[in-house]
Amino acid sequence: MSEETLRKRLIFYQKMMMVSKTAGDLVAHEMYKQITRQIAEELKQQEKTVCSQQTA
Repeated sequence: MSEETLRKRLIFYQKMMMVSKTAGDLVAHEMYKQITRQIAEELKQQEKTVCSQQTA
């Protein structure tokens, strides 16, 4: 998945996480938090790959 798509998904799920927390839906909040962490990890891995390719 492209970096731009991942960033858009990250922003969307961060917003959903805040909306669910405000609404008091703690189950949805935890679910969105896990998804947000996964997407952030994917972005970090892509950045590492790009950096290692640039230095090689």
